[in-house]
Amino acid sequence: MNKKYLYIIIAILFIVILCLLTYKTSEEVNFNEDKSNLTHDFGILDKSKKSLYKYTFRYINAKYDTIKVYGVKDGCDCTESKVKTGLYFKNDTISVNIKYDPTKYNDKGATVKQFFLITNKSLSKFDTILPLTLKGNIK
Repeated sequence: MNKKYLYIIIAILFIVILCLLTYKTSEEVNFNEDKSNLTHDFGILDKSKKSLYKYTFRYINAKYDTIKVYGVKDGCDCTESKVKTGLYFKNDTISVNIKYDPTKYNDKGATVKQFFLITNKSLSKFDTILPLTLKGNIK
């Protein structure tokens, strides 16, 4: 009876060691293979017709088993951004909602606004920060 338990324990240990040796963690997050999704161009923004412009960046966590989102940092006061903080699992969609008010500082001409998604994993060449960009031409 003792040999039977010994063989079971050895088999379980062998399986655990084999699993640990073959388990590979992801090294980078791939939010949609197309990097152009990091930038949104509104085109021509007419302040007289619409004072608030909205856009939602959507990204899929394709590589990490889990990724923790701490938040999103705005580039200036004329923008407002929201993201659901917390853990996202593999293949979950991370939605970053952006609002831009071109009338706040009376912006004119070509404009570029940046936002920064902050996580616990390496997302870009800026390590754990993923820059998102809005563009437009204000008339």
